[in-house]
Amino acid sequence: MAGRAQTLIRGRLAAHPVWARVLASPGLAARLVLPAVVSAAVDDREPVDGAPAGSRLERLSITELVREARAAAHAGIGGLLIFGAAGRKDEHALLASQRDHVVPRAIRAVKEAVPDLAVMSDVCVCAYTAHGQCVLFGGGGADIPATLERVAEIAVVHADAGADLVLPSSMLDGTVAAVRGALDANGHSGVPVAAMVKLESVLHEMHRRAVGAVPIRERAVPLLAADDAGAARARALRDLANGGDAVVVKPGAPALDVVALIARATDLPIMAYHTAGEHALYAVRAAEGVVDASAVEREVIAASRRAGASLVVTYGAFGVAESS
Repeated sequence: MAGRAQTLIRGRLAAHPVWARVLASPGLAARLVLPAVVSAAVDDREPVDGAPAGSRLERLSITELVREARAAAHAGIGGLLIFGAAGRKDEHALLASQRDHVVPRAIRAVKEAVPDLAVMSDVCVCAYTAHGQCVLFGGGGADIPATLERVAEIAVVHADAGADLVLPSSMLDGTVAAVRGALDANGHSGVPVAAMVKLESVLHEMHRRAVGAVPIRERAVPLLAADDAGAARARALRDLANGGDAVVVKPGAPALDVVALIARATDLPIMAYHTAGEHALYAVRAAEGVVDASAVEREVIAASRRAGASLVVTYGAFGVAESS
């Protein structure tokens, strides 16, 4: 594969014992990361509301998540990205930073069952708040210091549980630096932090539905304008300078140019994140007999790799792995 895919990757991911193996693999499946939503309220598997037939858009119990992780490792998939669907919400996202919450328990269970599978964890408050925003609020409006403190606490809890990378997924300024500082201060200097570059897109909505985030009309923490690639590049480089070890760009297919732009500016790993909404679109068209969903997803993943993505996050990981 030409271009970025052949360049040398450096940084904490390249030095990490699990991620180093993933990044050294020439195979496509090994460069894939499968997202999964875990919920304490689910006994087995629960389809996400509105998810098309044939998609992998489900909420899983911890037992089913471990089965999914074992199947992913058997298929040669490189990693898992764990999200939590909160059963309890409040104004301070307290559940997210509790050590016995379903996400840290799920991280521990997966790492015990499949230690060589790379595990990423989502670090955000939106699924845990009664208002659904990626920021906490105080008497005077958005409380940025309290949000950064909570997000940092969540990241440390996930690292303690065994996460191989933490992903602060909101676009709140200062998050990467706060998480990096907290990890370093709590004995997790080797755990990488990924910065998020999230463009405005209707393709994020299915994910919010999957994690049970409260619907919102307007984001208190704005995303990046979809038509401003320069702002996306600047944000990525700022977060890398503030302690980020990789950049996650989403949505996947609409942001190929952004992946390429950032990849030309850094030798740290770029991850293209093909959203639940993108996967749902392919599944709908496949159910109608229009396309082969796995074939289409394989093509967009190949495009992400050509653009410069070292890793690709996708709900289509199993279909692509099986066809490899």
